Amino acid sequence: MVSCSYHLGVPQLDWNVIRSAAIAGLTVLVPITILSLLVIDDDSSVYAQLAFFGLTMFGFTAAGYGAGKMAPHAPMAHGALGAMGTWLVIQGFGVLRRLVSGDDINWLGYPLQAMIAAGCGVLGAVFADWIRRSGRPVSVAEMRRQLPK
Repeated sequence: MVSCSYHLGVPQLDWNVIRSAAIAGLTVLVPITILSLLVIDDDSSVYAQLAFFGLTMFGFTAAGYGAGKMAPHAPMAHGALGAMGTWLVIQGFGVLRRLVSGDDINWLGYPLQAMIAAGCGVLGAVFADWIRRSGRPVSVAEMRRQLPK
């Protein structure tokens, strides 16, 4: 059983887990973001745009999965915050790039994007929690321990 401290019914957050999950999400999303900036333009195929959107959602889900795996006492809260941390760093550089280049900034779209990132993080955390609760091995070392000798 995992112990967890609560304050007013809210689980205490482990910021080291959230930071690690955000870094994990960045390792997936930074190459995808750079590649999409090089490949996608206004004349790109809708299918190419959809593919990069799916890969981006996968990156946020990976951040949530990492947080959910490392924080079994509150996986969904950690997953959402880990994915939003990833989104915050990516969008911070995106806004800076747009300001420098003089492109328009759509401030109304950012809250929606943040909620989509958080939702993907929750999805990843739920998946990590489901694997943990199902009794399946969650690491290669654990899988090796379960093999017959």
